[in-house]
Amino acid sequence: MPGLLVTGGGGFVGRHLLKELCGGAGVRVAATVLGEVPSRESFPAELAEVEWYAMDVCSTESIADVVRRVRPEGVFHLAGQASVGASFEAPLATWEVNATGTVRLFSVLAREAPEVRRVVLASSAEVYGAVPEEEQPIGESAAYQPSTPYGASKAAAEVAALQLGGMYGIEVVVARAFNHVGPGQEERFVLPSMARQLVRIRQGGAEPILRVGNLGVRRDFLDVRDVTRAYRTLMEQAPAGGVFNICSGVGQPLEKVIERLVELSGTGARIEVDPARVRPADIPVLVGDPTRLRALGWQPRIDLDRTLRDLLEDAELRA
Repeated sequence: MPGLLVTGGGGFVGRHLLKELCGGAGVRVAATVLGEVPSRESFPAELAEVEWYAMDVCSTESIADVVRRVRPEGVFHLAGQASVGASFEAPLATWEVNATGTVRLFSVLAREAPEVRRVVLASSAEVYGAVPEEEQPIGESAAYQPSTPYGASKAAAEVAALQLGGMYGIEVVVARAFNHVGPGQEERFVLPSMARQLVRIRQGGAEPILRVGNLGVRRDFLDVRDVTRAYRTLMEQAPAGGVFNICSGVGQPLEKVIERLVELSGTGARIEVDPARVRPADIPVLVGDPTRLRALGWQPRIDLDRTLRDLLEDAELRA
């Protein structure tokens, strides 16, 4: 039976991708987590058929053990250090996971999985860095100019994947995701952090002040469920070696997005900048051009208001 492997399947995007993949006739889906494999009861019913494995991308033997058991034909490589903020605190660890981990994965696939046909690499718009506003929306041909350790590690992962894919005869498709949000996202990311603050305020557990970082930026927000549909589209339809922006093409002022989140929360909270939440470097504008992805028939389906409502509902459930 054809096998698909999702590395990092227990993470925010991974869980949504698994929901997107499950239910396909004749498709076997496996996923990896870092650390102990969770119990089936901890996942929703629609993921009941997923095969779970523990895997550490910093260990060649750990990767090899999973690949030997799954023998995938297609791999979605999502496992990685996903926080821009955390990359400033631990740049070496970020590179080890995101860049060197990708090299380890391809080396193991070449040796242990002759069936593997394609890898979709989850990269990031952070590889572009600070692109002048007049050159946006950003197309895939823009040069690498990462301004964060995270962005640099993702650029290195792309280069390694494309080079090793060519050397080993594995098709590679690079997915450069712009800002994606949705239910299940960790609180260290900006919008879920704001949603959870607002829920605590609404429940009377905090004063009506929403503490934020730098709001003077514009971002291209996409719902995570539209992102995972894009990943599936790339696995099934994209040309080998292709690089694709995963984005809406619309720049949203972060200040306006958070004002709308406050409005939807019904708290009337006052927005206040907290210096501890301001990053050492922040790209002022980051908007992508989705033309190449749309040419494959993909279109976003979920508007920002629904995403914000779902974030608040998710925060309520977690509280």
